[in-house]
Amino acid sequence: MSTLANPPLRLPAELTIFTASVTRNAWLGWMADESLQGNADGLCLVAADEVAEIDAAGVQLLVSLANALAGQHRRLRLQDPTEVLRKACTALGVQALLLDEGTPDPEAA
Repeated sequence: MSTLANPPLRLPAELTIFTASVTRNAWLGWMADESLQGNADGLCLVAADEVAEIDAAGVQLLVSLANALAGQHRRLRLQDPTEVLRKACTALGVQALLLDEGTPDPEAA
C-alpha cells in the first residue's frame, strides 16, 4: 500500500549499467520497508513514465525486481511505461513478464 510516508516506487530516468547498483539498493530498501510496515500489497505498482534511457542491465534489474516480488507472492506492474522502456522489454523478450498487456498502449490508439 502506498502512503505519504512510503510513496510508490518510481523508476529513474536512466536505468542502465551505470545506475544499476544504486537503483538496486534503493529498491531492496523499499521492499524491506514495505514488508516491515505491513504495506506489501499483492500488486506492486511502479511508476515507469520517466524512463528515458535503459539498457540490458536495466531490464535485467527489472526482471530481478519482478522475481524478488514474486518470492513475496506479489506482482510487479509497470505503470505508464515509456516507449523506450516498452521497446527495450520487447527487444529482450521480457514484455510478457514486465509489461501489462491488458493495459492499452495509448500510442496504439
